[in-house]
Amino acid sequence: MKKVLVGIFVVASLVACNKGKTVEKLDNDDQKASYAFGTGLGEGVKQMSARLVESDSIDYAQLEKGLKDYLNGSTGRESYSIGQQMGQQIETVINQQQLDQLDKDIIVQGIMDVVRHKKLLITQEAGMGFLDTYAQNHMKNMSKKNIEESKKLVEAKKANKGAKATASGLVYEVVKEGTGEKPNANSIVKVKYTGKLLANGKVFDSTEKNNKGEAVEFPLNAVIPGWSEGLQLMSKGGTYKFYIPAELGYGENGAPGGQIGPNQALEFEVELVDFKDGGAQQQQPQGGLTEEQMAELQKQFEAQAQQGK
Repeated sequence: MKKVLVGIFVVASLVACNKGKTVEKLDNDDQKASYAFGTGLGEGVKQMSARLVESDSIDYAQLEKGLKDYLNGSTGRESYSIGQQMGQQIETVINQQQLDQLDKDIIVQGIMDVVRHKKLLITQEAGMGFLDTYAQNHMKNMSKKNIEESKKLVEAKKANKGAKATASGLVYEVVKEGTGEKPNANSIVKVKYTGKLLANGKVFDSTEKNNKGEAVEFPLNAVIPGWSEGLQLMSKGGTYKFYIPAELGYGENGAPGGQIGPNQALEFEVELVDFKDGGAQQQQPQGGLTEEQMAELQKQFEAQAQQGK
């Protein structure tokens, strides 16, 4: 888990961290996990500080201020910037792992208790063991909750006017019918789309947001099964809505980056702008990455982890 956290620390973007309280005891598992997370980060700060020369030593008061207050946009001391980066890390992990129940104030307290050599509310060794178990249980519980919810949500969409379902479980609606031939599994399609979590309607991806509204191209054998099946139902110029059950989406692992959790159902509105024959192409894993690309990505994360040690 530590390698994952270090990798996120290097690549994430700035987000908020709340001002707040300190506690004298940890009353529940969420607080224990929050504190353990913080003490782990605090140990990293201590190691970083030990490698610095005296003139560049970390000002812990400024680091704490940066952790709590960086949304003000200040560009002050280096210590404040380190606090901002750590706030970024905390929020990113919480969002990606859907750990909203963690207490940010207690995470900050865990960090500062370590760097200020205070008596810890839970030892770091015990905290890391607890945190690993906590994270595993959280993923199992979230996966179970999501699969039950996803099945109900997709099933409910079958009642929509004009909705149809395929044998695989994909549910779709025709917003606008196209004309002409349809793509096949080896076609390269050109599409505009918006993707949402079916549970709450949150947009996690769209060509409007990420490609300035322009259509994008990709091979149908490089996407999730729900997309591959759904696009083959369409003709050029058509717009469909797809309600994709978890098993036809990103399954129990969710999507890289954490925007799609384990076993979450998805909704896509897709316009098929054009398509062409792609020939017999090598099947790629979900997400469109080849084995070589996955290996290279792993190397990058390992290098980032080494930098953070």
